[in-house]
Amino acid sequence: MKKTAFYADYIYYNEEIHTDSYLLVKDDIIEGITNNLDNFNDYYVKTFENSAIFPGLINTHNHLGMGIMRGYADDLPLMIWLNDYIWPAERKILSGEFVYYSTLLSLAESIRSGVTCINDMYFFAFDAKRAFEKAGIRGVVGFGVLENFSKAFKAADDFEETDLVRLSICPHALYTVPFDVMKACSQYAQKRNILLHTHLAETIDEEKQILEKYNKRPVELMYETGAFDTPSVFAHCVHVNESDMKIMANKKANVSHCIESNLKLASGFAPVKKMMDAGINVSIGTDGVCSNNDLSMIGELSTVSKFHKAFNTDATAMPAETVLKMASSYGAKALNLKNIGKLDKGMKADFFVLSFDAVHMTPVYNPISHLVYAAKDNDITDVYVNGSPVMQDRKLLNFNEEEIKIYAREKAKILLKG
Repeated sequence: MKKTAFYADYIYYNEEIHTDSYLLVKDDIIEGITNNLDNFNDYYVKTFENSAIFPGLINTHNHLGMGIMRGYADDLPLMIWLNDYIWPAERKILSGEFVYYSTLLSLAESIRSGVTCINDMYFFAFDAKRAFEKAGIRGVVGFGVLENFSKAFKAADDFEETDLVRLSICPHALYTVPFDVMKACSQYAQKRNILLHTHLAETIDEEKQILEKYNKRPVELMYETGAFDTPSVFAHCVHVNESDMKIMANKKANVSHCIESNLKLASGFAPVKKMMDAGINVSIGTDGVCSNNDLSMIGELSTVSKFHKAFNTDATAMPAETVLKMASSYGAKALNLKNIGKLDKGMKADFFVLSFDAVHMTPVYNPISHLVYAAKDNDITDVYVNGSPVMQDRKLLNFNEEEIKIYAREKAKILLKG
C-alpha cells in the first residue's frame, strides 16, 4: 500500500481553495486533505513549493490520431478543408501504426497542459488504446463511424475496457452519416452502455444541408435518432437556437465547446452562456490539431473565459472558476465518469501541479485566476494519474518524446510530397 501526502501552497479540494495543505492519497484514491500531518506519520511527503494542485483537466473532444497532420492545411473553410485536404491525406497515410504514434504525439502535448483524461474520436481504436496505456493517462477511445457501422460494431464488441481506457461509438456527424446509421449508433451505445460521441450543429453549411435534406434542424434530427436518450457528447453546437436549446436542456445534453477551433474555422460563436443558463452541461474540448492548431487546455480556458465576456458584453460572465469546472467536473459529467473531475475523498487521484515561480505568475492573489488568465503550459511541472506521476519536473515518464517526434517528421515528408 502506497500512502503519499502531497503538499502545496494551494489545493483546489472539493472545488474550494485550501491553503498550506496536504492532499492525502492512498494508492490511487484520495483519502482527504489536512493542514496537520501529526496523525499521518505513515505517509510519504511530497512537497511542491510555491505551487497549486488542481484536478486533472478533461478534454472532451479531440482527434488525437491526427496529431502528425498539424498545420497540413490551414486557413480554409471547413468543408473544403475536409473534402479537399484532410480526407485525401487520411486515405494516403492512415494506418494503425500512424494512429499509435500520432496519438502519442498528441498525448505528450496534452499531458504538458495538465490533461489527465481525453475523449477521443478517430479510427484504429485499438492502436489509440495502446497509446493511452503507454502514456498512462485516462481516455475514452472512440470507434469512428461514417457508413460502415456493422464493421465498427463488430470491432467494438472485442474492445476490452480498463480502469484507464473506456469505449465510445463515434458517428462523425449528421451531414456525413446517414440518419439510419446515426440511429443504429445511438441504439448500440444504449445497448452497450457506452458513450456516444459526435459532432452537432457546427457550421451554417451543416445546418443548410440538414434542412434541405430532412426539412429539420440538426438538433431536431439528432433528437429523432435517439442520441439524446443515451449518455452522449455533442461537439461544437455552435448554431443552436432557443428551440434547440430547449430540446437539449430537457434531455440534459452534454456539449463539448471548442472555442479556438470554432474561431479558426470561422464556424461561428456558440451561445455557451445561454446553454448553461438553460441547464445544458457544457464542457471544454480543444478539437484536433488540424483545426486548432494546439492541444493546450490552459490556452483554451483563457480563450473561453475572455471570449464569452466580450460576446455577452459582461465582464462577470464566464468567471475563472466556472471555466475551471467546465474543464474538470463538468467534463467528467459529460463523459459519464463518476470518479474523476474533482479532488475529493474517494475520487481517483488525477491532478496537476501549477508553479507560480515564473515572472508572469508573480505575485499570487487568486490561484484560480492565475490558472485561467496568466498560466502557460510550461508552468505545469507535474501531472499525476491514479496517484502515479506521468510527468515529473516537466519530464514525461512513460515514453520517449524524441522517438515520437522523429517518426512524425518522417511521416510529414510523405504528406509534403502531395
